[in-house]
Amino acid sequence: MMESNLSLDMAVTVTTGAYVLGACRGLKPWKGRLALKMTPQVTASGLAIAFVPESIELSRPDGSRGLLSKPAKLMTDALLLPRIKRVQIDLAEPLNSLDNLIEQSLWAGREQTLVQRTRISHIQTEATGIKAWLAFQVRAPEPREPISEPSLDDDELAQWLTLEDELDGFLTTIITTLAQSTYSQTLRLELLAILLDARHAIAEALTVDDAERDPVRELFLTTWERLRPLMSELEGLETPGLENDFRLAAFIAGGDVLRALDALGPEYGLEITRDGLRGLARLLLAEGAPPSFTPLPLEVDPTFRDLFGLNQTTQPQVITTAISQQIASGFDRVGAWLFPAAHAEDISPAEALKGRVPHTDNLTEYLELVAKLLEQQAEAWLADNNKIPDRLTARLDPLVRATAWKESCWRQLVGSSNEPQVLRSSGGAVGMMQINGRVWRQVYDLDRLVAEVDYNVNAGIDILTHYLVDYAIRRGEHELPGGDDNLIKATYAAYNGGPGHLARYRRDDTASSLKAIDNAFWQYYTAMTVEKWPEVSSCYTGSN
Repeated sequence: MMESNLSLDMAVTVTTGAYVLGACRGLKPWKGRLALKMTPQVTASGLAIAFVPESIELSRPDGSRGLLSKPAKLMTDALLLPRIKRVQIDLAEPLNSLDNLIEQSLWAGREQTLVQRTRISHIQTEATGIKAWLAFQVRAPEPREPISEPSLDDDELAQWLTLEDELDGFLTTIITTLAQSTYSQTLRLELLAILLDARHAIAEALTVDDAERDPVRELFLTTWERLRPLMSELEGLETPGLENDFRLAAFIAGGDVLRALDALGPEYGLEITRDGLRGLARLLLAEGAPPSFTPLPLEVDPTFRDLFGLNQTTQPQVITTAISQQIASGFDRVGAWLFPAAHAEDISPAEALKGRVPHTDNLTEYLELVAKLLEQQAEAWLADNNKIPDRLTARLDPLVRATAWKESCWRQLVGSSNEPQVLRSSGGAVGMMQINGRVWRQVYDLDRLVAEVDYNVNAGIDILTHYLVDYAIRRGEHELPGGDDNLIKATYAAYNGGPGHLARYRRDDTASSLKAIDNAFWQYYTAMTVEKWPEVSSCYTGSN
């Protein structure tokens, strides 16, 4: 046993007297301090923690003993100690919920999965409270010959996709709830990073056809490893809505139970099921847990944006500034790339690009329109926002240009001019800035990302500056060798792969494929800072 005393110090007021002539009469109340030492113990059932009082000491407010200390102690011994002996923390309900979670998270059809129900094995007092160890026992699986699993058929694949949607909805609900339970914006941003990385991973998993992998299980366990320490940090903070019960502790225990089951090995048949996710959610959300986490909400959610600080910038807007002679003259810097007179009218680049697919015969005009669109949107963003430090504002324009070139070769639409289609990646990213609707649902209008190139570009700028300010700068990437160049490299790495990729540009263990992506982006960025123009031959064959 690892038990030790728990000390409780409190201010007390003791009144003594006798019933005389119809009233209680006596000395004026005695005020002092009570120091109580208790030993927490696990009850015989293993479902509760009892507190055994060891000693009570009374003193004046200054710590000295007075004339009434002894009678006051006699009263507390007679009145207080019996009450304390009946004080228990009853954990039967959350422990039963953990048992149900175990049953829901193992292969169905196995009799008496739990040999011994979940119970408290031992406890230890710490500076922040009482730490409890839980134990349970599951039945060892029957030995069986390994069999080769066939590939998933269409129905089974559809079930996997639905489960991945369920995981996405589960994580969104849980992380939003946790973010609402803290006033720390730093902690909220770290929670958002976990959610965005999980959504990136889910989007990638949907493109992988590997019957031997269990992507939902891998995604859950990977996410849990990152979420667990943040929830432990939450336990020590003021948590509105979660401070009066054991929901957060039970939820942490539930996730740890699933991780422990997984560590037993695949022969124990751990399966992250939709019922298992719902059961785990109920540990935190109680009766507020939804019956299903699908269908996924797709519309913009201002509350979600505000919770994670995404409303500090304006929503992507259409910029309709007329192309004046002054704007056209800006292209003198690129030599022969002059803006055709046919477009020196009061029409925005976004309007001119509607329905337009780049081909060899219209490439010069097309790229000029895109260049002006990107320039205008970057300038408009800076005019409306002051998030970026002044020393970095000049870097936004080449960052946007290089990102758009690396992601899409400045294309919103592809295909034939008669039947243009929005550019889509295999993972579901769309448009010029290749924004994934699954990753950024609730933040941006998914229909407008497809239909409006300027909305797509503005959303991309919004995401870039979010990663630049809220992650790269906040985490001090510029304080490492390389200075502010690191911020640009880290911002694009996060944009391309999620917040978890922020430092991949400087890590030795980064996959060669990702290094190639980052190196190509940096080449584009350095070229854009000088020429503001891409090397078109890298994307458009047959162009000069």
